[in-house]
Amino acid sequence: MLRRILILTVAVGCSLGLADFATAEDVRSLLKAGESLTSLEVEALEAQLEDDPLDMSTRTRLLGYHGDRTRYREPSSRARIVSLLLWLIQNEPKSEIIGTRPMSIWGLDPSRNPEAYVEAKRAFLAHLEKEPNDLTLLGYTTDLLATRDRPLSVELLERAKSLDSSNLRVAQKLALLYYFQGRGGLNEPNVEAARKAVAEYDRILELDAETSSKRYLRHASEAALLANDFEKAGEYAHLMLGEARPGSYSYGDQFHFGNITLGKVALAQGDIQGAASYLLLAGSAPGSTQLNYLGPDTELAKQLLEKGEQESVLRYLDQCASFWERGQDKLREWAILVRAGQVPSFRRY
Repeated sequence: MLRRILILTVAVGCSLGLADFATAEDVRSLLKAGESLTSLEVEALEAQLEDDPLDMSTRTRLLGYHGDRTRYREPSSRARIVSLLLWLIQNEPKSEIIGTRPMSIWGLDPSRNPEAYVEAKRAFLAHLEKEPNDLTLLGYTTDLLATRDRPLSVELLERAKSLDSSNLRVAQKLALLYYFQGRGGLNEPNVEAARKAVAEYDRILELDAETSSKRYLRHASEAALLANDFEKAGEYAHLMLGEARPGSYSYGDQFHFGNITLGKVALAQGDIQGAASYLLLAGSAPGSTQLNYLGPDTELAKQLLEKGEQESVLRYLDQCASFWERGQDKLREWAILVRAGQVPSFRRY
């Protein structure tokens, strides 16, 4: 009897059906509401969903309950999230629910849950066979594929671009994928992919002209360097430095990497002293979450050492000690090697 009352009570509170909410804000509200459910309410909602699998409100609340930060650590909750989401991908693949959180948060990370990833991929591609030009399906599919199936993701994003060339999200994803292809992993840079990344970053700047804090400018400047387009790299770096606001979350990163880029441009143009000056400007950057944890960019320092600029590199390493606390031993080790006339095996940032 109690279970029946609970089902009826929750049903009244969860009367939103598939057509009754569609926006990301609605979904986020329901996910948040799900976090505070009691175990009895969850039991009632599970029974209700079994009776009506298309009850999107109930499904969303259950996703919110199991996705709560504390419960998400439990294997049973992670497994339930995956099952709830896979049903959506198989049966309602355009649901706004799918796009509210990254696929890895939903438990579809290919490195952690390869079986679920393969099942989700198979379902999305089957839907795309029927609706190859649906932008929502293309978006969700490429969100899933981006880290594991980059060539296919690029192919699908290029299709989406041909359907809607003004789609900012498509441009952002394409730019990032081309940027990673341009880096070339352990191999030589892929110049052609880097050029495509630059073209996409230019398109983003046109589509996103009013947005401040353009965090993609660091990748844009690196892509331009990989493409040997030093004029464009300088433009991106100056934009990055122009966006840098002292005291902001991203100030240290923007200041550091903006000056590193300008140093690389100067070095490529034969201005060794100019490059060294930019290196020391980069070293004077305040810390940031990223710099404090990962440390400084050392590629320009390596290039300058190969040109005989030992003193400026030593000063740079000394500067970086002010923010890279966890890397003190590494900085000292590098400094010893530099003083001995060697070029340390700096790690790629």
